Amino acid sequence: MPRWVAVMVLGMVQGGTLAGCGGAPAPAPPPAPVPIDGRYGGLMELSRGRAIDCGTESPITLTVANHAFTYQLPQPQAAWNPVLVFNATIAPDGTFNARTGPDSMSGQVAGGSMQGQIIGDVCAFTFSAARGGV
Repeated sequence: MPRWVAVMVLGMVQGGTLAGCGGAPAPAPPPAPVPIDGRYGGLMELSRGRAIDCGTESPITLTVANHAFTYQLPQPQAAWNPVLVFNATIAPDGTFNARTGPDSMSGQVAGGSMQGQIIGDVCAFTFSAARGGV
């Protein structure tokens, strides 16, 4: 190999211009997913119904275990169905949709928080709760 070629190759190696020698650093690994299981605490607010029958806002606590939870909505103003029980399973994408007859509780869990809506016989609520919240 001619001397000028050897000098050029040596300069490229030292300068880091050969493919694979210089370049950008390896990308950082993706962040670890936030666990879904745990206790969520927050607030539910009236979205349909009369405040005198339903209240305007109430605390909500949900305990998720194995990507599932049960929530009991008291509705004393509905003598025919005074407590609605929702058994929810959280799908891999974080969504849930539990039904009890015509009533429902649906929403999504992501990034350590849960948002959704509860539709009962007399009242409906939106809610937001944080993992570890009170």
